[in-house]
Amino acid sequence: MMICEILLLCCACVLCGLSVWTDLRHGQIKNKHLVVGFTIGLALNIVYYAVYCRDCLGITALNLFISALLSIGFYFVHIWSAGDSKLLIVLISLLPGRLFWANTDTIVPAAYLFILVFNIGYLYLIGEAVYLDFKKHAIKLPTITKAGAWTTIKSYFHAFIVLYAWNSALSIAVPSFVENNILLLSLISYFLITVLREKPVYHSKILISSCIILDVVMLVLTRNSITAAGVLRMAQTYLLVLLVMWTTWIAGKYVYESVPTEDVKAGMILSKSTVVCFAPSRVKGLPQISYEDMRSRLTEEEAAAVRRWKDSKYGKETVVTVRKIPFASFIAVGVLLFAAYHIATTLGLWGI
Repeated sequence: MMICEILLLCCACVLCGLSVWTDLRHGQIKNKHLVVGFTIGLALNIVYYAVYCRDCLGITALNLFISALLSIGFYFVHIWSAGDSKLLIVLISLLPGRLFWANTDTIVPAAYLFILVFNIGYLYLIGEAVYLDFKKHAIKLPTITKAGAWTTIKSYFHAFIVLYAWNSALSIAVPSFVENNILLLSLISYFLITVLREKPVYHSKILISSCIILDVVMLVLTRNSITAAGVLRMAQTYLLVLLVMWTTWIAGKYVYESVPTEDVKAGMILSKSTVVCFAPSRVKGLPQISYEDMRSRLTEEEAAAVRRWKDSKYGKETVVTVRKIPFASFIAVGVLLFAAYHIATTLGLWGI
C-alpha cells in the first residue's frame, strides 16, 4: 500500500515539475504529460483502491468529481486555461485517498487545496504589483474621487446583498451541509459572484429587490438569536466581496505589457487595442477579435500572421499583450505544500 502511495506522490511531483517548466518556457501545459501522468496514476489507483483502500474509494471519487466540476467551472469563466484545469484534476487524482481525503467531515477535502492555490496566486499578484511599482518608481496612493468612491461603495454593497442572500438561502435549505462545507461553499460563492458580475441579470432590479427582501427577512428572524454560524456567514460574505474586488483591482494594475512583434508566440493574448490595428491590413490569418482572456489565446497560425504583419504597410514594431498569470506554478506549489502538510500530519499521527 505504501509503495502505491509513494509512486502516486512521485508521479504528482514529476508532473508538477514538468508542467511548471513547459508553462513558463512555452506558455502551455503539454497534453502528453497530462495523459502519461493520468495513465500511470490510473493503473496505480486501480491497484490501490481495489486491493488496499476500498473504504476510501467513495469519498475519493466524490471529491474528484466535484473538484473536476469546480476546476472546469473556473475554466469556463476564464479564470485559468484548460491546461490549468486539467492539471489540477490529474494532480488531485494522484493524491492517495488514505492520506488526503479519508479523515475529514467535508465532502470535498480538495476545497482546502483550491483555497491554497488561490491564496498563492493572490500573494503573487500583490508581490508583482509592488515589484513593478518599485521598478517603475510609480508607488503612490490611488487617486480617490467622489464619483469613484461612490461607484465602489455601490458595487460593494450590491455584491454583498446578493451573496448574503445566497448564503442565507443555503443555510435555510441545507443547514448541516453548510456547517460542514464552509470552504466548498466559499469557492462556489466566489465562482457565483465572479460569473454574475459579468451578466445583465446581476444588475436587474428584480434580482436586487428579491435579495434585499430575503436579507431583511433573515435579519428580522434572527435578531434575537444571533448564532456563531450567523456571524460567520456575515463575515464570510464581507470578506469574499472584498476579495473579489481587491484582487480584480490588483490584477488590473499591470494587466498589459508591450512586446516586440517579432517575438509574438502561440498562447499569447493580444489586447483589444492591438487587434483593432489589424482591421485595415491585408495580411491573412490575423485575429479579428480579442476578449482579453483565455478564449483569445493565439494559435500558431495567428502568431505567424502577426509576425508577418510587422513588415506590412500598417505593421508596428511592438504590440500590446495581456499578461499571463502562471497558474500552473500556483497549482504546483499549492499541491506540494498541501501534500507536505498532510504527510507531516499523518506521520505525526503514526508517531513517526
